[in-house]
Amino acid sequence: MRAFRRDSRGQSTVELALGLLVFVTVVMFGIHFAEVGYLSLKVHEAAVSPLWDSTAFRVHRMLENRENVSDFGAFTSIAPRVMGDAQARYRDFDGRSSFASPRTHLTQVFTRVEDMQVRCAQDEEVEFDLPRSRRPALRSPQPGNWGTYPPGQDVGDPTDSVLDGIFENVGGVSCSAEAHLEGLPTLPTSFLEGEGGFFREKHATLLKMKACATGRAVGGKCEGRYGILLGDFGFSDPEVSGHCPLQPEQPDVPCSENRAFYYSAMKVFDANGRSAGRDATKFAEFFVGDSPIDESGFFMSYRGEEDDYIEKDTPRGESQDEVDRPRNTGGVDHKPSPKRRPSNKCFLGLPEC
Repeated sequence: MRAFRRDSRGQSTVELALGLLVFVTVVMFGIHFAEVGYLSLKVHEAAVSPLWDSTAFRVHRMLENRENVSDFGAFTSIAPRVMGDAQARYRDFDGRSSFASPRTHLTQVFTRVEDMQVRCAQDEEVEFDLPRSRRPALRSPQPGNWGTYPPGQDVGDPTDSVLDGIFENVGGVSCSAEAHLEGLPTLPTSFLEGEGGFFREKHATLLKMKACATGRAVGGKCEGRYGILLGDFGFSDPEVSGHCPLQPEQPDVPCSENRAFYYSAMKVFDANGRSAGRDATKFAEFFVGDSPIDESGFFMSYRGEEDDYIEKDTPRGESQDEVDRPRNTGGVDHKPSPKRRPSNKCFLGLPEC
């Protein structure tokens, strides 16, 4: 019985020794592979970080110019700016610090990464499709059937956009990053392998590779990249949030305090061909004798919260407008009434005509 116990103790020692050979190898390579994965994520982080930074910069500004409302001049400077910042912050593979570190590598137990390169550029392939449509088509009435399009009517091109010149499809920014990744001599390249060894396969080959932010290197080059579409609400500036009172007697005349907003809305109106014909005008002229406004003219009114959303006054027109003013301004004293000012012209719905 004692001989059996001695044999058991010896067998455990042998099993432990043999198990440690495999266990230590697995642990070393587990640490190495974990380091490769972690350091590769830092390269990915260096490419994505400047994309989010780019969303903080202005893309365009609204101008008081009817022909060219939007200015995208600042857009081209975004990519170089975020690229330079990311390159400085991630040169040491740690973007948490707010100052540039002189270190250009990161060394761990079995793995080393160095020479971080971040590249960002304006990218027209990152795009969105603006709403497209033809201008409203006018049909000639046909008895008992749908109307038909008159010959030669200009309904525009299918690729026309009502937002052209206001929100241009200028694209976005794309970024990529790469670094040199290698295994260190601390990871043994040979360990009990060969014909007389415990392992039949070679223990390890020192790793030398290019780590890419996305995908794998093809022909030694990192082709993958990340992109983001940029744009901002150009009407958020104080200079385009001014008042714009209604001016029915002055179509197509911009309000002095908010020209950029006015011209932007007018540009959309123009792109849609303005009014779809003059049927309403003809209707009013036939039954009343006159049309109060030019239905093809552009009118826009905007009042901010500071005005309690109430028009205090209406533009001066005919002298008799003073009679209607307390009722048509929408003010506090506004009380709807069927009364109308005296007129020598018939008004629709009134039996006195």
